[in-house]
Amino acid sequence: MKKLLHLLAAKKTQGRPGRRVYSRGEQDTLTGTANKKTFLRIVEKALAGGGEQGCLVLVDVDHMREINERFGSETGDRVLRAVAAALCENFRAVDAVGRLEDDLFALWIVGMAAEHVGGIRRRITVINDRLLHMGGELRGVTLSAGAALGEPGGSFQELYIQAKKVLHRVKEGGRCGCEVSTGEQKTYTG
Repeated sequence: MKKLLHLLAAKKTQGRPGRRVYSRGEQDTLTGTANKKTFLRIVEKALAGGGEQGCLVLVDVDHMREINERFGSETGDRVLRAVAAALCENFRAVDAVGRLEDDLFALWIVGMAAEHVGGIRRRITVINDRLLHMGGELRGVTLSAGAALGEPGGSFQELYIQAKKVLHRVKEGGRCGCEVSTGEQKTYTG
C-alpha cells in the first residue's frame, strides 16, 4: 500500500495542466481538494442562470469506519488522500473535486450530458480496480458512487438529494459501483 500511496502522491505533485488549485481557505486540509463551502459555491455558480449543464457525483469510501477501527486513523487518512488523488487523476482538470464530509467526496463534472454518463461509470470502475489491488495491509478498499445530472437554473440541494438517493441504492446493492440518474426514468448502473 505504501508503494501505491507514494506513486499516487508523486503523480499528484506533478499536477495536470490547468488542474484546479484552491487557496488555503478553500481547500480541505487533509486531501487538498475543495472544502465543502468552496465546492458548494462552484456548483451553485455553475447552476446559476446561463450556466452549463453538469453532473454531481457523490463518492463514498466503502467500509471506512472499519478501516479506521482496524488500522487506525492515520491509515484512514492515507486512504482518503489516495482516493482524492485517484479522483483528481481520473477526471478532467476543469471538473471540481471536493470533500463534503469524512469519507464523502463529490465531483462536479462540467458539461456532462445524458449520452456521456457511461464515462463516469468507467472512471469509477478504473479507480475501484486500482484501490482493490493496492495490496499490503489494505486490500479491498472500494468506492460507491451516485450521480445526478443538473441543468442551468437548478438547485444544488435538489441535485444533492437525487444523487444521494442513487448513492444509497448502490450501497444497498452491494457497494463498489456507480449509478447515474439522468433525471428521466433511465438510470445507468455499473
